[in-house]
Amino acid sequence: MRALLMIGEGRLEMDDIAMPDVREGWALVRTVASAAGLFHTQMVKGMLDTGGLPRILGHEIVGEIVEAGSPASPSPGTLVVADAVVGCGVCEWCIRGEDSICPWMHHLGIDLDGGFAEYVLVPEANIFPLPSDIRLEEAVMLSSAVPATVHAVSRVGVDAGMRVAVSGVGSIGFSVCQVAKAFGATTIVAADVSDGQLEAVAPWVDATVNVGGMTPAEADAAIREAGGVEHGFDVGFETAGHPSSVATTIKVLRPGGRAMMMGICDGQTAISFDSYLAEFVRREVSLVTTFGFTRHDFLVGNALYLAGRLDVSPLVGPTVALEDVPATLAHIAEHGTGGKRYVVDVGMGAG
Repeated sequence: MRALLMIGEGRLEMDDIAMPDVREGWALVRTVASAAGLFHTQMVKGMLDTGGLPRILGHEIVGEIVEAGSPASPSPGTLVVADAVVGCGVCEWCIRGEDSICPWMHHLGIDLDGGFAEYVLVPEANIFPLPSDIRLEEAVMLSSAVPATVHAVSRVGVDAGMRVAVSGVGSIGFSVCQVAKAFGATTIVAADVSDGQLEAVAPWVDATVNVGGMTPAEADAAIREAGGVEHGFDVGFETAGHPSSVATTIKVLRPGGRAMMMGICDGQTAISFDSYLAEFVRREVSLVTTFGFTRHDFLVGNALYLAGRLDVSPLVGPTVALEDVPATLAHIAEHGTGGKRYVVDVGMGAG
C-alpha cells in the first residue's frame, strides 16, 4: 500500500509498504480521507513522541470497513470515522471512560500508525458509522475538531444560560462557539486577530472582537464590553495556543469562573500576574486542560452534526493529495491555516 512515512525529524517520504495484518479486536479500514493542520507541523518537528520511526501520521481518519470481526461492528463497505485515542481498556481511567488520559494510552497517527496510508488498523470499539451520502470533506472534521470540542465543552461544564468567551477562532475555536451554543450558552463572544475568521464565526456568536495589537488587559476590557458582561465570563476557552491568549482567557473570567486551555503553545509558556493574590487566588478561578477526546464525544458530536446543529463547512480547507502533504505542512508552518483544516485525499475517488 502507499503510505507517507515520517522517517525522521522534519522528514516525510512516500513509500510502498506491506498492508497491516488484521488482529483480534481491530478492524482493517481503507482510508478515504485524513487532514493536515498545525498539529501535524508540530508532530513533524518532534514535539510528541512517535514511539519509534518510521511512523505513519494522520490522526484524523475517515474510511471504509474492509474487515472487522465483531458482530457489533459495521459491515464491510460501511463509511466510518475513527476515534484515534486507544486506551489500554483495563485501567481505572479507561473504566471511567477517560481513555484520553489513560497512562498507557496510544494514539493513531502519533505513536501508532495513522491515516496517511491507504489502509489503517483501528480498534473495533473506535469506529463510528456515517451516512454514505455525507460530504467527505465535512466527515473529516468529525474525526478530531468536533469530538475534541465536545470533550472540552463537557469537561468545563458549559450549561444553559452560561456566558462564554472564546480566544482564538481557528478550526477548534469555531467549533467551540457552535458546541457551546448547542449546550445552552446564551452569551458567546469570540476574539481573534483575523477579521476573516471573526466574520466566519459571527453567525454563531453574540459579538466578535479583533484583539490585534491589544495587551491582555486591553483585550479583557474589550471582550467584556462587547458581551455586556461587566463582572466576567463563566467560562473562557483558550484555543489559539499563544501566551497572550492564555493571559486574556484568564483575565476575562468572573470570580469562580473556569478557563479551558485547549491551544498548544510552542515552547515554554509562563502565566504572570501584576498581583497573583488579587488577580488569581482570590477570584477562585479554575484552570482546566484537555487533550484528545473519548468515544462518547463522537456519539455526541456526530449526533449534533447530523441533526443540523453544527456547520463544519467553514472549517474545510483545500483538498491535497497524500504525496503533497510535506509541501502543504511546510506552507502551513510558514503561513498558518487561516482557521481551516486541509483535507488529505487518500482514496476519495476509489470504491
